[in-house]
Amino acid sequence: MTLRRPLLPTTRPSRTLLLAAILAMPTAFGFSAPALASAPEAGPTPPASVAPERQSVSERYAAAGIHAVTSVAVPGYQVFHPADIATSPERHPVVTFGNGSYATYKQYEELLRHLASWGLVVVVADSSVTGDGTEILAAARYILAQNDNPESVFHDRIDVGNVAAVGHSQGAGGSINASTDSDGLITSTAVLDLPDPWWASRPVDVFDVTRLTGPVFYLTGSEDPVSTAIPQAAFHAVSPGPAARGRLLGVGHNWPTDGGGFRGYLTAWLRFTLTGDPDAARAFVGPAPELLADPRWDGTAVKGL
Repeated sequence: MTLRRPLLPTTRPSRTLLLAAILAMPTAFGFSAPALASAPEAGPTPPASVAPERQSVSERYAAAGIHAVTSVAVPGYQVFHPADIATSPERHPVVTFGNGSYATYKQYEELLRHLASWGLVVVVADSSVTGDGTEILAAARYILAQNDNPESVFHDRIDVGNVAAVGHSQGAGGSINASTDSDGLITSTAVLDLPDPWWASRPVDVFDVTRLTGPVFYLTGSEDPVSTAIPQAAFHAVSPGPAARGRLLGVGHNWPTDGGGFRGYLTAWLRFTLTGDPDAARAFVGPAPELLADPRWDGTAVKGL
C-alpha cells in the first residue's frame, strides 16, 4: 500500500513530531479515524489568571483545580488522580485518554495532571496506536474494575456512571470508537484535532460519529491542515446527540503539552458532562453560551445541550 503524507514542511521544532496521519475515505454516515498523528509540542507557561470575579468560564477552568495530583504507573497504564482520593468521601469520574501516533502520555502529561486537579481520575494506555479504540476502552474498564478491588486506592472512590473518552488526532478517532463500542460505559466524548475523513487509514480505525449516544465536543485549531472547517462542521451536524464544536484561532495540529488554549473549555466540558457542574455548563448552555461569543474561537456551535 502506498501511503500519502500531508503537504507539510519536512522539518519542525525538536518536540514536534512529523504528521503521518492517514484516514480512510468516508462511507455513508461513517468516517475514518487517523492512523498516524503528531503529539503536542511543549509551550510556554500560561499567564496568571485574572481576578475570579472577572474570569470567564474558560479562564476559570484553565486554572488548576483544588486537588493536588498523584500519578502511578501500573502495567499497561499511567494513572493521574487527586492525591486525597483514599481519604475523601467524593466519588470521582473517569477520563480515559488516547495518545496521538508516536506519542506517549509524556507529551500530554501537563494536561492530564490538570484534569486530575479538577477531581477526575485520568488513565492513559501505554500505546501510540489507538485509532481502533480498544486500548482506550480497556483503560476505562481497568479503572472501573479497581473500584471493586478492596486492595486498590480507587476502591469505592470511582463514579462508575460517569466516564469520558478524550483523545488527540489518532486518539481522537480512537476515542469515538471507544465510546461507540462501550455499550454505554462511556458517557461523554471530547476529541482534539480529529482528522478529516479523506485521509487513508487502516479499516479497523474507521469510526462512525452517528453511533455516538452521549454528548460530544469537537475541538480543533483554525490553522490545522489535517482537521479543517467543513468536515468538522459535518461531524457535528451528523452527531445524533448533544454536541459542541469550535476552532481555536491561530492554532495548528500541535499545541503545548498543557493543552494551551484548549484546556479551559475541555476541562469545563468534562466537569459539565461528568459532574453536572453548573458553572462549567455556562460555556455550553443557556441563552448565551460563552463558547459561542468567545473571540478566540470560530466555527462554534452547540446543539441539544
